[in-house]
Amino acid sequence: MEQSLTTFPMHGQRKLSNEGYRTRDGHFIEWFGRLLDGRGPVVVRSRPEPQALRPFRKPGTLAGNTRSLDSWSWRIPTKGPRQRWWWTSRDSYSGEDLQSSVPVVIWNPFVSVSNVWDAVASRDRKVAFDMLDDWTNHYAFDVIRSEVRLAYQRLFDRVDIVTANSEATLATAQAFGRSDAQLVTNGCDPDRFPVDSLASGPITVGYVGKIGKRVDLELVLRTAAAFPDVSFVFAGPILDREYDAPLRSQPNIRLLGDVHYDRVPALLQTFDIGWVPHRVGEGEVGGDVIKTYEYRAAGLPVITTPVLGANDRGLDGVRVASREEQEAVFAAIIARGSRVPRESTTIPPATTWRFKAVGLLDRLGVDHV
Repeated sequence: MEQSLTTFPMHGQRKLSNEGYRTRDGHFIEWFGRLLDGRGPVVVRSRPEPQALRPFRKPGTLAGNTRSLDSWSWRIPTKGPRQRWWWTSRDSYSGEDLQSSVPVVIWNPFVSVSNVWDAVASRDRKVAFDMLDDWTNHYAFDVIRSEVRLAYQRLFDRVDIVTANSEATLATAQAFGRSDAQLVTNGCDPDRFPVDSLASGPITVGYVGKIGKRVDLELVLRTAAAFPDVSFVFAGPILDREYDAPLRSQPNIRLLGDVHYDRVPALLQTFDIGWVPHRVGEGEVGGDVIKTYEYRAAGLPVITTPVLGANDRGLDGVRVASREEQEAVFAAIIARGSRVPRESTTIPPATTWRFKAVGLLDRLGVDHV
């Protein structure tokens, strides 16, 4: 079957589909499928997983006009940090139907040290590397930092196009010699998010995202304790176990667990304020916060720590406050009344995922609708 595009996401089609394509690579793949409808499927080549897990790895509903190619490894994951699997499984990518001349978009840097790299790196095709977080400065990849740097260098030495999601990842690309790298920040699909409020009960502060070292636990606990009549709702998986007990011990913090992306727009309607209590400096990983765009698309006033890009994304209604200033900002917003009003905004067209996907396809020379 003729293909329109080949993609290597950070994880794979199963994780993307089961979560609802909520990550940057997922949004791009979803839009690639739409924009290339009628021009052949977008092939999604998943990161290798252990053969022992194969019977349990069933994908959910796939994005339209995408074709899934899974990869399986007979290797057994070793004890210790699971990030080692990214390196040990790198030679188990499926090479099935890797058509020459079909353009490639990569999010997983370990493709460059994998068994399929020679075919991917063929000069007959254009290759783009779209950077997510800066893995050379990511706490999760400390144990394989030298391997990450090797993978990055091989990618930067070959790919035709480099796009970076933040100023930090852009600087990393430039440090590896790619002065041509382009900043393409994150965004949202504003039409997915109703702006009318369905909030009820106590004022609700909401956070949607993974709960781990990027979240400032001390700030969260201190702020929740300072406003005992406010409900603090966290929707997302807890990645680091040391967060679980402290969060559950605070009576006005509610943990919803992981929430499928299809349910997020309705969930945001039940919030009064969108919160980004992320660490600044240590714990930052060079990314761009997608949830800020989504909070604002839903009309939520946003309170965020001064993480990278918080002041410079063309969005109004975003209150940037240091750890020491957060309680005062909360108090000022909550003092308005029993319900915090929506602050509707217009998301700039250049901040939509469609605009960003079109831009990358154009740079690859791929015809689209």
